[in-house]
Amino acid sequence: MKTTSFAIGLALLTATVGMGGCKKYLTVQPESSFTGEQVFGNEKAAQSALNGIYNYLADGNLYGSNLTTISIELMGQRFAPPSLGGTNNYTYLRTYAYTNTLVMPTFEQLWQKAYGTILYANAFIPQMDRMQAAGTLTAAHAAQMKGEALAIRAMVHFDLLRLFGPVYSTAPDAKSIPYYSRADGQAQDILPASQVMDSVLLDLSQAEQLLAADPIITQGVNNAQDFYAGFRNQRLNYYAVKALEARACLWMGNTTAAHDAAAAVLAEGEKWFPWTTPAAITAANAPDRVYSPEILFGSYNQNMYTTYNASFSSTLLATQVITVNNANVDKVFEANKNDYRYNYWFNSSPNGFLSFDKFKDIADNTKTWRFVQPLVRKTEMYYILAETDPAAALSLLDSVRTHRGLPPLDPSASIPTEIQKEYQKEFWGEGQLFYYYKRNNVARIPSGTSGTATVAPVYVVPLPLSETSPR
Repeated sequence: MKTTSFAIGLALLTATVGMGGCKKYLTVQPESSFTGEQVFGNEKAAQSALNGIYNYLADGNLYGSNLTTISIELMGQRFAPPSLGGTNNYTYLRTYAYTNTLVMPTFEQLWQKAYGTILYANAFIPQMDRMQAAGTLTAAHAAQMKGEALAIRAMVHFDLLRLFGPVYSTAPDAKSIPYYSRADGQAQDILPASQVMDSVLLDLSQAEQLLAADPIITQGVNNAQDFYAGFRNQRLNYYAVKALEARACLWMGNTTAAHDAAAAVLAEGEKWFPWTTPAAITAANAPDRVYSPEILFGSYNQNMYTTYNASFSSTLLATQVITVNNANVDKVFEANKNDYRYNYWFNSSPNGFLSFDKFKDIADNTKTWRFVQPLVRKTEMYYILAETDPAAALSLLDSVRTHRGLPPLDPSASIPTEIQKEYQKEFWGEGQLFYYYKRNNVARIPSGTSGTATVAPVYVVPLPLSETSPR
């Protein structure tokens, strides 16, 4: 995943800066530098183009920051903003002031980068059929790359829906976002959320079928170093697609389908995603704070540590850093230092604040997971199964707790309460907590700046003006 596409970067940049004010972003046609023979004339170039799309997922406007470590986590009340007042958008994100002039560009840029990524996935997908027909790709390689691109399209649309769409449990037919399945320059209507979810699940189903022979199924995550079998957890592999299906079905309230998909991930694929050992978590030169063996899919983010150093580092001044509130963290983890997450993700800074160190760099630069931004992990499958199978819930939650250094739950424990606690503990910096609250339409959530206060979240982010303004 370190390979940078030689063509897609220029094409996307050209499309983004040249979009103009007279038409919606998705009416921009793909550049010829992406759709031409120089990209899809041979297998290596097609691989580079797919890598380029993955690289765009890791952009700071998408999963490199906005949808993982910062913006969405401020909305989920993970952090306390720097004490710089109105010079940044963090305070306004945390207080859900979505129309503030400092906040609106954040969602505008996110929207453009997301749909730009979808645009190029849509340009890529039909080329796999063309290359197979021309004999440039084998059927197996064409199917694998097409399946991954379809899964990218589904995942990005789904997260746009989770962010900009309605609370699905209360308004599944409310207008949400457009769904783009072709790179033809035709603007699409804003659809009811239920229709968007139909398209998400259709794309995931097709991706699953195309990835039925994914090397990960028989060889594991990294059995070989070639393009198709290497580093499969840094690509949308078969099990990651099934996990996204479980996540999407749960969002829709289809608990049976969510259960079945999550169960399939664990039954068929958990052998390739073992629990992280205590020795790995506490290793001196390479503490595995992201629990890398458990990541079903993670984006290779070359700017991961740049983001940490600029926003979270314990060496920053308190006025510069995004911090965690001591009392809030103590409450979330019930002040239990046996929890590896509590013990190894948070550290006291000499500058007088508690720093979030989950994504701090490691000394051992040989680790293949060093720049991997977790996006889908196996513990979520345990939580989905616990939510959809009450009879097995206690055992499932205890499995996670045991591997995080915690004792089993009391048999009388409230399962919904414990599931919420696990979402609050497990997914720091991964962007899932706000969506958990939104899916369950939680009226008040714990404040990120206090161990006792709660706030009333605003779950629906307005569509950017570029989408809604008359043209």
